[in-house]
Amino acid sequence: MDMKDLNELRGEFEQMQQRAMEQACVDGSCEIDAPEDYPDYLKAIYAEIMPPAKSGVYFSRWDLKRMAQQLDESFAIDVRERMFQKFMQWVATPEDFRSVIEQFSKNMDMKCEIYKEYAEKYPATKEIFDTKIAKVEQAKHYFEKVYKEFFTE
Repeated sequence: MDMKDLNELRGEFEQMQQRAMEQACVDGSCEIDAPEDYPDYLKAIYAEIMPPAKSGVYFSRWDLKRMAQQLDESFAIDVRERMFQKFMQWVATPEDFRSVIEQFSKNMDMKCEIYKEYAEKYPATKEIFDTKIAKVEQAKHYFEKVYKEFFTE
């Protein structure tokens, strides 16, 4: 069997696999993801708040644990995303979500104070830290937007 025949055979096999996958997934039976036990808005919050590039601050696993402890919640140190999910699982009322927003805001404000201190001590970094502080403000506004959309309407 030469290389051309082998490539043709490989292509036919891949097409056969693709057709089989398409037929198997028509009824939705190929979905292997486990159902999520938290609302979609939490996924959106995670995507907007947790990445430092978007929010301007890094929320460590210890930050999440400390914020939860302030709300009398406790969970084990784990992957940040799972910790975030566990932290947000108990949010059931607008008051619960408001408490979460306050904890995140306090944490952000604390980190912004450090940014301001560094910008003052090292003027060449002011532009960098000002950008981060602006992102923090946007993240806080995002929290408020989510609160209004999901808890006040």
